[in-house]
Amino acid sequence: MVWPLWPGCALLVGLLLLAPRKLWPPLIAAGLGAFALYDLLSGLPLHSTALLVLADTVEVLIAALGASYCFDGPPRLNSIKSLAAYSFFAVILAPLVSAFIATPAWDASYWIRWRIGFFTEALALLTLTPAVLSWVITRPEWMRKSRAFYFEAATLILGLSLLGYVAFVARTSNSLPIPLYSLLPFLLWSALRFGSMGVSTSMIVVAFFSIWGAVHGRGPFTGSDPLGNVISLQLFLFFAATTFMVLAVLVEEQKQTERAFRESENRFRLVADTAPVLIWMSETDKLCSYFNKPWLDFTGRSLDQELGNGWAEGVHPDDLRRCMDIYTQAFDRREAFSLEYRLRRHDGEHRWVLDIGVPRFNQERSFVGYIGTAVDVTEHKQAEEALRQSEGRFRLAAEAGKMFAYEWDAATDVIVRSEQSTQILGIDASAGATGQQILTKVHADDRERLLAAIGSLTADKPDLKISYRMVRPDNSVIWVERISRAHFDEQGKMLRIVGMVGDVTERKRAEEALSSMSRRLIEAQEQERTRIARELHDDMGQRLALVANELEQLQHSSPDLDVEIGRRIAELKKHTFQIATDIQSLSHKLHSSKLEYLGIAAAMRGFCQEFGGQQKVKVEFKSNDVPSRLSSDISLCLFRVLQEALHNSVKHSGAGQVEVRLWGTPDEIHLAISDSGAGFDREAAKESRGLGLISMEERLKLLQGTFSIETQPQRGTTIHARVPLNSGSDSMRLAG
Repeated sequence: MVWPLWPGCALLVGLLLLAPRKLWPPLIAAGLGAFALYDLLSGLPLHSTALLVLADTVEVLIAALGASYCFDGPPRLNSIKSLAAYSFFAVILAPLVSAFIATPAWDASYWIRWRIGFFTEALALLTLTPAVLSWVITRPEWMRKSRAFYFEAATLILGLSLLGYVAFVARTSNSLPIPLYSLLPFLLWSALRFGSMGVSTSMIVVAFFSIWGAVHGRGPFTGSDPLGNVISLQLFLFFAATTFMVLAVLVEEQKQTERAFRESENRFRLVADTAPVLIWMSETDKLCSYFNKPWLDFTGRSLDQELGNGWAEGVHPDDLRRCMDIYTQAFDRREAFSLEYRLRRHDGEHRWVLDIGVPRFNQERSFVGYIGTAVDVTEHKQAEEALRQSEGRFRLAAEAGKMFAYEWDAATDVIVRSEQSTQILGIDASAGATGQQILTKVHADDRERLLAAIGSLTADKPDLKISYRMVRPDNSVIWVERISRAHFDEQGKMLRIVGMVGDVTERKRAEEALSSMSRRLIEAQEQERTRIARELHDDMGQRLALVANELEQLQHSSPDLDVEIGRRIAELKKHTFQIATDIQSLSHKLHSSKLEYLGIAAAMRGFCQEFGGQQKVKVEFKSNDVPSRLSSDISLCLFRVLQEALHNSVKHSGAGQVEVRLWGTPDEIHLAISDSGAGFDREAAKESRGLGLISMEERLKLLQGTFSIETQPQRGTTIHARVPLNSGSDSMRLAG
């Protein structure tokens, strides 16, 4: 019942660590049952068997649970950390507790029995369990190995077996034979080439032959004291296995580090070769040791040509000295650097590149060189040069056009202006100004309008275009036009306003002159209309009426006239009356007397009825809240807009019904003419505007009114005119 190495618990632990946790109960029950049956068949007393089964149970549970707690899956002993964790639970703690429980099962030599019990379990868990785990875990890797690898492994096991036989079985002497030392090269071989699996497997071979020889009274462990021989054999196997297992794990750890480094280097090279930048690396001697593929493609040179200082051959001669000085100084100080220089491309053109280098350090924070990236910034440099030229041209244009840019900070109320504002506003550009200070220079009549426009800005409608007057320090007044955009934060709070301000005084004067000309033209037009209307009504109308009366008298005074002549006289009289009616209607169109005597609502209603009857269309007129006293300027302007809009609707829309609405508000009076006809394309109308649209717009503009058209093809048209009620004056009489 004394064995140097007991395999039962080690095999069961290995099986548990490979199996799912749900299979542990039946596996443990089957294994412990087999252990108990073996002990009973060996003739052990019942109480001794019970103690041994209890010791095996505790050992298996400590080793399996401890190892499964430390590892995610089956333990793989390929690092010092993993070997230490496994050894603590399986090789030290589990056999230690098990030995204290199992030793009382024997009657004598307690401590000798305890040592034997500890090492018999520790050896098995140090060699047999790792071997089983390695065989299963590394099987997929071994399946991909070459035949040469398998031949090497078979040679190792065969040589170790032959030497083990010679050292432990072939000799009967208990002296240490020379073949025992010959095992060392093979154990080193297994550790260096095959790792922990190789060492654990080799130690099983050595343990097999050493135990075989000791059992049969051969080899070096066959002294007069059997228990002492067992302890000597265990110590030999334990320390040999421990030493070479540690060596194997160190070798595997180093291999993993090298493998990880190679993989990392390969990933780096793969990333570097696919990166859209030029990458280089240098060592501690300041010489470059690596260039990625984009660099080599850019320069059109080989890696050997670029290594060292070969890359400097492509640097523009005017930039080389500066480039090397910056690089050398930064290298000596171990500092990052950034520089721009011209590098020759493969086609011979020198391109501007931005090169950024940073020092490299290893895990011990030791300096190992530099790594840098370079990008082609030629287009950026050209854009900067073009921007500088554009800024120069813009500055000249701004000076010629009397414009300046500004930025207003909402938090500080500070306005940043250009020097051009000195000439336009008469403000010292070097001195800071606030929004309140600028606001005081806005003309009093325009100040509230400007504040209202700024206050209406939102994140959805951040743009502003407005014209207003400003008072210069010499009290002269200028017109400025402001185009700006407001910027808001995520909560909708205004942050700043950026824009342009231009002096448009000359343009305003030109517009005033053009407006004056438009007023004179419209005035002349109305005067001519009034004259023609008067002549048509007073002269032509009366003369036609006389002709009609003469024809009627002729018809009644000559009853003996031929029937045909009488009929023709009747027709002439009818046509004469029709012509007189048309002339009267034309006279009313040219100048409506109803507008003067009855007011705008009655005049429009009458015109709509007459127009509808003449054109055979239904014109519906509605009015509400029309002021009782409305200036003649506004009345005449809106009446002309109605006339033009109805003529356009009948002529172009093809609609059979038109709706006219006239209504007033506290500040404005509105006129809307809507039809459901063909409509038109607004963009095309802008390109080819007729005189009718221009006339309506010009008349409203003279009264500070607005004019809008809402239309779509086949969806009708709505013309909306609005005029401020305070816009009528004697000076604006000509707007009609």
